[in-house]
Amino acid sequence: MSVITRVSVHTHCNDLGGKVWNPAITWTKKYAVFITIESEHGITGLGECWCLDTSPDVLVAFLKTEICPHLPGLSTDELPGLYTRLLSRATLTARHGLLASAWSGVDIAMWDLRSREARLPLWKYLHTHIPQSSKADGTVYLYASGGLYGKNKTTADLVAEMNSMHAAGFDIVKMKIGGLSVEEDLERVKAVLSSLPDNCKIIIDGVYSYTASQALALFSALPADRIEAFQSPVIAENLSGMTTLREAGVPVMATEAEYRIEIHQQLIDAGAVKYLQTAPLACGGLSRLMQLSNQITQSNDERTQLSLEVSSTAVALLAAAHYATTCDKVAHVEYHYLHQVFYDELTLKPVPNRTGWFQLPQTPGLGIVLPATETHLAYSQA
Repeated sequence: MSVITRVSVHTHCNDLGGKVWNPAITWTKKYAVFITIESEHGITGLGECWCLDTSPDVLVAFLKTEICPHLPGLSTDELPGLYTRLLSRATLTARHGLLASAWSGVDIAMWDLRSREARLPLWKYLHTHIPQSSKADGTVYLYASGGLYGKNKTTADLVAEMNSMHAAGFDIVKMKIGGLSVEEDLERVKAVLSSLPDNCKIIIDGVYSYTASQALALFSALPADRIEAFQSPVIAENLSGMTTLREAGVPVMATEAEYRIEIHQQLIDAGAVKYLQTAPLACGGLSRLMQLSNQITQSNDERTQLSLEVSSTAVALLAAAHYATTCDKVAHVEYHYLHQVFYDELTLKPVPNRTGWFQLPQTPGLGIVLPATETHLAYSQA
């Protein structure tokens, strides 16, 4: 059992320059917020919080005032109890979403710290704590994510981008749609499909841009066997629309940053999604992923798998990948080609003769240390 002696919050800003966009967001500055917890043994655990905003100020202030002051002096075994108390308080403060984002970082840091103290890679440590775990070989299946709209970006540019992802060892690639007319986006998708080998599939991400009838018409115009998933085809609240699409054979993937247990349960119970997509940084961390895997198992429904969203830094990617390699319910993990902060710190290695599969590091914990010279210390408390 480890006692937390210090907690710190760091931030990082990635200037994307407003050169690329999806139907909902033009990417200018993308911030990342990290939390580290240090034990009395001098070992540090690292986690990352969900931070989509153009400024991290609100999230950092919430960590400073509502979470971090409670951590020093607690053992890691006491953290779940603290979260339960904070969740109860959030009923009065109406800050459930902010709490889920902030606590995700704490939870990931907790698991990183525990596995570092056990001197085990996180995936090996998690294997002993996940009931659904039937494999622990340290390999993870990743898909490549990109294909955004860009200034002066042509269809030929998009095709070259998608092919470069395939050449890098991925047999599933993701691109955005919904930013142009249906006809124009269909032309883009078909151009990509015709340029890739038949065994390479794509994920089309609609970013909540369509009605159910529009999404079905678009999907019906494409070769179904080449479409791994249709992400966010309708608005996140449209459960009936997603259910209708699934019943029509559309491999729906949703809903990215959703954290509410009841919404996840509704999606599972309705069979509304083939891939229940969630971000470990937004849903409550690895502990919440365990609960979500249990929800799918208890449903006795083979229609639904998890797909883990990653759109920030190497810390987020490693947290998702370590969990995925130990849980049968995870189909794949996103490897982003735009949001690649600290990706030069990664030590993922392609698995020979297994396209799309990568070997996780054997070093203790997540396998990454926060590059202090590239981050800003926003808060620290012992």
